[in-house]
Amino acid sequence: MGTVTEVFDRGMDVLTVALGLCCVGLGWWALLRPRRPPEPIKGPVWVVRTWGLGYVLLGISLTIESVTLMAGGEPGRPADLTRWVAGPLVVGSLLAAFLSRRWERRRARATNEGRQA
Repeated sequence: MGTVTEVFDRGMDVLTVALGLCCVGLGWWALLRPRRPPEPIKGPVWVVRTWGLGYVLLGISLTIESVTLMAGGEPGRPADLTRWVAGPLVVGSLLAAFLSRRWERRRARATNEGRQA
């Protein structure tokens, strides 16, 4: 029974490494092209870049932790610290993007109402 669990654990580790590398790629894309960001994040350039930086750090953290676990080591504090920095960056930038979209819609609605009057 232990071998099935080990295979499942290794499969999850490989999936987590792939997910971490995808996060790094997505974040890097947002950092390099803030005017054409990925679909989930739209807003001012500083919001897109903050989101990209958060995703790069989150991806690095996931990848380091998974590779460390695959090598038989214990996850260390650097990965935890990176995750504690990346989490607020990602959540804060998503909140800022949401508020920015809402503000733009409200401003567009006010402009359209002003033209109709």
